[in-house]
Amino acid sequence: MQGLCSICIKEAGKLPPNEESSPAMSEANENVLLQPVNQKSHSSEWRWVCLVSLLTMLATLIPYLLAALQSQNRQFMWLGYNLDDSCVYLSWMRQAAEGSYRALNLFTTEPQNGMLLNPFFLVLGKIAGVTGLPSLAVYHGARLVFGFLLLLAVFKFISQTIAHKIYRRTAFLFVCIGSGLGWLPMWWSDPAIQTPIDKWQPEAITFLSLLLSPLFAFSLFLQVITISCLYQAQQTDAFKPAIVAGIAAFVLGLSHTYDVLSLSVVWFTYLLLQTVAQKERVAKIQMWKQAAVAGIIAFPATAYIALQLKSEAVFQARANVETLSPKIVYVFLGYGLLAICGITAAVLLHKRRELHGDHAAETNRIVQSDSAANLLIVWAVMNIAASYLPVPFQRKMLQGAHIPIAILAAIGFELLLSSRPQWSKQRFVVLTITLIVLSQTNVNFVAREMGNFADNLVQTKTQRPYLKKGELEALDWVKTNTTPNDAVQPLPYIGLIETNGRRKSVMTDASLACFTPGLINRKVYWGHWGETPDYQGKIPSLINFALPRTSDEQRRQILRVMKVKYIIFSQKDPDDTNADLTAPLFRGRTELPPYLLKVHTNTDADVYEIRL
Repeated sequence: MQGLCSICIKEAGKLPPNEESSPAMSEANENVLLQPVNQKSHSSEWRWVCLVSLLTMLATLIPYLLAALQSQNRQFMWLGYNLDDSCVYLSWMRQAAEGSYRALNLFTTEPQNGMLLNPFFLVLGKIAGVTGLPSLAVYHGARLVFGFLLLLAVFKFISQTIAHKIYRRTAFLFVCIGSGLGWLPMWWSDPAIQTPIDKWQPEAITFLSLLLSPLFAFSLFLQVITISCLYQAQQTDAFKPAIVAGIAAFVLGLSHTYDVLSLSVVWFTYLLLQTVAQKERVAKIQMWKQAAVAGIIAFPATAYIALQLKSEAVFQARANVETLSPKIVYVFLGYGLLAICGITAAVLLHKRRELHGDHAAETNRIVQSDSAANLLIVWAVMNIAASYLPVPFQRKMLQGAHIPIAILAAIGFELLLSSRPQWSKQRFVVLTITLIVLSQTNVNFVAREMGNFADNLVQTKTQRPYLKKGELEALDWVKTNTTPNDAVQPLPYIGLIETNGRRKSVMTDASLACFTPGLINRKVYWGHWGETPDYQGKIPSLINFALPRTSDEQRRQILRVMKVKYIIFSQKDPDDTNADLTAPLFRGRTELPPYLLKVHTNTDADVYEIRL
């Protein structure tokens, strides 16, 4: 990350041709000038943007490549933070690769009709199915491609709103690598949720979205395209960009529906503000017509998803799992210096407008127009506000807020820099230090990921980024020797903890159950904290199933409820002496009951067929 800073800052800090770099950028010397647009300058700027975008995406590969080099005799699964959600996406891809156009929730054995497959993962799954490429290779390939396209789209939007070349480049760097104050020691070691969001909420920070999820990159790309095209339509009085915005929002509604709600809040508020500011009645009507066209195109997708959720109980239960936003102070701290500089920009731009009038020359050398400044401020404020609407998926709607906040922060940073002659003379040093500070949480996040990989645990502490080769062999046997209707349950690892002088059995690892649907397209009874109905309530029965005190009749009843045909046991490490106490049935300490038939075995895992 800091290598990326050092490579790109020098170019970002260069003043445009025909401008001197030594004088302070003050209001008196009017160093903030809009550069003449010419093809050579335009091409040079886009080459720089492509280089920074490429380096950013290459930086996101670093922890994965290093982890792959440390695989030893295990299989690295190329997933880390939010591994469990990635397993859901892989299950959709696997279903699509094997010919399905409807998605079943494979993390439960409850009856269901399924829903329309997410179009993004439908396409990725079809690519994996046609090419024979591993799903994880297609998954990360999509992350890199759409991450790169997202950054290009972001810079196109920056060009629409910021007039000055230096400001544009600074804004782009802030978007690429900026984060908040979650890296400070007072918060870094604490549990998540009630700490700054840049430490634990990937969709809130652009770099973390690029690092972890192709879905975040794709949906952010669609968000930026939607806002950018709506703004272009409003500025040009044309309907074609509004149609493109509607199409982008339509796809967004099918693939990441929450974002349509937050975008609607943002654009509706912006239109209200512009309606008040706009003097011409015809222009006011035109803005709302364009928004209506985009909305009419986008609405069917969102409505269709809402209707499917209402009619499909299993998926509705998943949508109702609460992911609530933290206290607003942790959102502010999660953007940290970006938020402070962004607020500074909003205040200074407003003051300059008041002093010099609506068409103040100096202000318009910074932003393309007053409407551009309004859009950036409204997007930042209302995107955050949308994440506190009274819905169960609150914090998911924070996605996208980082982009306008980072752009405003760059404006604030440059305005502050231009007001300090002593800083302007050392522009390269000041910008370098600023970017290093802004990227610290991202740097710490990547370092934490590498530490988790070394410990073979992700942030949940109940999944492993490395699977044993025997576990994968057992899954291959199940896929080869069963039908898609045969459900399987990999048993969780069970450990012992001492509480008040008494030993208690607890679930310590759910890795194989989480990976199974995405790897072999088979249902599991239990496997994902959100996708599996009553996830926590099912853990005791899975623990009891293996315990020696459980009677045969109790085990039979547990199996009847589970509705699975096979179980997999992989807690076979000979040094795991606690497992001899918690699962003697599967460790060879007691005789197997007649309703469990071992049909496959290897060093790491055993597969049992259930014959009730």
